[in-house]
Amino acid sequence: MATSVYFSGAVKSEQDLYEDLVTESIKVFGQDVIYIPRTRISEDALLNEEWSEFTAAYPVEMYLENAEGFEGDGNLLGKFGLEIRDQANFVVTKRRWEQTVGVNINTASIGYTDNNKPSEGDLIYMTMTERLFEIRYVEPKSPFYQLQNLPTYQMTCELFEYNDQHFDTGYDEIDAIEWKNATSYSYIVAAGSTAYQLGEPVKQWTGSNDSASPAVAINIEGYVAGWDGDNNRITIISPHQSTNGDGTFMTFSVQSASTKKLVGTLSGASLNIVTDETTSITQYNQDVFADNDEFEVAGDSVIDFTESNPFGDP
Repeated sequence: MATSVYFSGAVKSEQDLYEDLVTESIKVFGQDVIYIPRTRISEDALLNEEWSEFTAAYPVEMYLENAEGFEGDGNLLGKFGLEIRDQANFVVTKRRWEQTVGVNINTASIGYTDNNKPSEGDLIYMTMTERLFEIRYVEPKSPFYQLQNLPTYQMTCELFEYNDQHFDTGYDEIDAIEWKNATSYSYIVAAGSTAYQLGEPVKQWTGSNDSASPAVAINIEGYVAGWDGDNNRITIISPHQSTNGDGTFMTFSVQSASTKKLVGTLSGASLNIVTDETTSITQYNQDVFADNDEFEVAGDSVIDFTESNPFGDP
């Protein structure tokens, strides 16, 4: 039997009223969060990994559905230490998301395939608990067409696990995640009169140019996390090829060539990384309990990292 032709749920004024009521409810009972879209730079198809950075952030109110606390598997003590697997579900109205986030996203530069809705992989920083969540799934069809439209997004999120992504959102408490947890690389540079600035981008020419006309230099890029002027030691995080290369991870190299100096884009410092077998290059993590060095040494005896495909021929 067909539905009645005398009644319709698709009344624009009623749809707007319902969305206004939801928006007002979230403003009353919701939480102030910061939405952080992800910029996708490159992808490693072999290891199913990608290089990402987070360079923008937008405050918006959302409703936290978990009324009695975070969901998920909770805290687990496993082989690799304590794992915190908190989950949370956030709800935001489409109108508020488009007003605060959607209008600011540049699809071409950020790599979004759809800038009209939240995307899996984006982050939500919950200011009340100072926790960072990663969106794992966006449910666009809840509530399910009660008024023949879809007024909200429901986002299923998990606690974010940092993996050397670059943060430059403008919020110090968020950007500090990178400075505290990123794998750092320390180099000795030649003596000079200009000091590198903390936080500034640095680059070194790889020796190659791209195929554009005119050709543009492909650089190794990173960010200064520490500078010891007395010992000419610089500490760099997030080293990678420039985006006109392939954007992937790449370490800086010891070079004496004048064309391959380590250049600070803000300070103007331009110095060579010098050769010193004992102190020129060291790798460390600021976490005193990190086991990355032990895994690196043990892994060298198992996997030949000089091979382009360490897992064998396809």
